[in-house]
Amino acid sequence: MATEPTKPEADVKTGEIVPRPAAEVTKAPVKGKDLDNYLRASVEADADPDVDSYLRIIDQVLSATSVDVVLTPVEAMQAKDMTDIPLYLAGFDLNKSEYDVGSPFYVSMQCMVAQDGTPVVINCGHRKVIAQCVKLRQFDQFPYQVQIRARGASAHGTPMLELIKWADDAEPPPF
Repeated sequence: MATEPTKPEADVKTGEIVPRPAAEVTKAPVKGKDLDNYLRASVEADADPDVDSYLRIIDQVLSATSVDVVLTPVEAMQAKDMTDIPLYLAGFDLNKSEYDVGSPFYVSMQCMVAQDGTPVVINCGHRKVIAQCVKLRQFDQFPYQVQIRARGASAHGTPMLELIKWADDAEPPPF
């Protein structure tokens, strides 16, 4: 029996293409009611009490393979500030929120702005975006051509966000 080939994944931290074994692809929940349990289990499985977000930033600098990567800041942006901008989504991290209101989880999406190649991390706690990221990981065909779209507002007046695909005829990503 043949083994499944590894699938490449773009590492926006270093700009390198890193093979990802097919065995690492996780099974996503198929029902909305199962999403919170899946997210809790994922965060607990990946939790490392000795690693915080600042340490991840230091790790990113120390793993850089070029001067440009060392000297190019990767800004963490809010998803609502990045709507309607074509992006390459190279991956994401699932994080537990420290806020008392809103989603108990959020995603930190590692992206590159299609227009100029600027790397950016985009944080989003909208449940649909979280669910979309979880499902995209299951398909494991990174990078994805995405845009963040506001699709109305909640009862509290906050924009409701979702990921959509942008044009197929665009230039291929530079990684």
